[in-house]
Amino acid sequence: MAQTILIKRSTSTATPTALSNGELAYSADSDKLFIGRPGGASGDIDAIGGKYYTDIITAATAANTASKLVLRDSSGNFSAGTITAALTGNASTATAWQTSRNLSLTGDGTATLSGVNGTAAVSAALTLATVNSNVGSFGSATAIPVITVNAKGLITAASTATIATTLNITGDTGSDGVSLLTETLDFEGGTGVTTVASDDKVTFSIGQPVATTDNVTFNNVTVNGVLNSDDITATTMTASGHVVVQGNLTVNGTTTTVNSNTVAIGDSIMVLNNDETGTPSENAGIEIERGTSTNVSILWNEGTDYWQINDGSTTSKIMTAGNFAASFTGILDGGTF
Repeated sequence: MAQTILIKRSTSTATPTALSNGELAYSADSDKLFIGRPGGASGDIDAIGGKYYTDIITAATAANTASKLVLRDSSGNFSAGTITAALTGNASTATAWQTSRNLSLTGDGTATLSGVNGTAAVSAALTLATVNSNVGSFGSATAIPVITVNAKGLITAASTATIATTLNITGDTGSDGVSLLTETLDFEGGTGVTTVASDDKVTFSIGQPVATTDNVTFNNVTVNGVLNSDDITATTMTASGHVVVQGNLTVNGTTTTVNSNTVAIGDSIMVLNNDETGTPSENAGIEIERGTSTNVSILWNEGTDYWQINDGSTTSKIMTAGNFAASFTGILDGGTF
């Protein structure tokens, strides 16, 4: 005969108090099917079905009906009144804000957008805050603008500063002022000096090189005018052309050499031993260079106070009225004939 498998059942509406793990029970009055979970106690029993729940599902509708499950109609829609939910994302069908708002900007720029509800684009003029009441144009040919800028890049102050328009110049003698607006400063050359202005500089050139070392050499030039220089100091100076000294020439060295075939001196008296200031002690005279032959000379002998002449082999006293008697005390014999 056929076998019948029964589950626990009850006519009570209460939840079963104890079911084994996986054991089923049905309450006829509550129309609920229960199943036991591990533990078997009342807290381990769940309602998993029954007519109670199938009736709820069967009663679902797309209409706006209280206490009924929502059932979408054939178009996937349903009717509802108020839906309360925590929404995220963007609303795909909203066309306006529920309440219009006024929006405003404050700070260094202000603006107001009134009645914004999302239904249309809105705009408003931005008004910059006044941070400097001194307005206008600044700067001119004789003044430069002075600008103060804050950390936001805003000009908080503006004024001008007067600039100098005259360049004062002075020389060894005289002075002048050059108007930078109307005049041009001219670097003018002179005798033997030329100037060239180019590439933001002025170059001065003179008719001969000027060395910055110990030697100064004037090569292949003729200096017929005046070399205007307050002071030229050098160990050696060489001129290949003519040199004319318009003033006095002073030589402070110990040796002066003139390598010339002709020497013309305008002075009628030549002074030797010119640096002697005390009791004389040095002989002085003229010596003639004779090459391979012995030199000859005419000297004043300070030791004997007389002139002497040297003919290359013998030195003789030159007779004068003053030393004649002292030099010859004997008899001068004129001889016989």
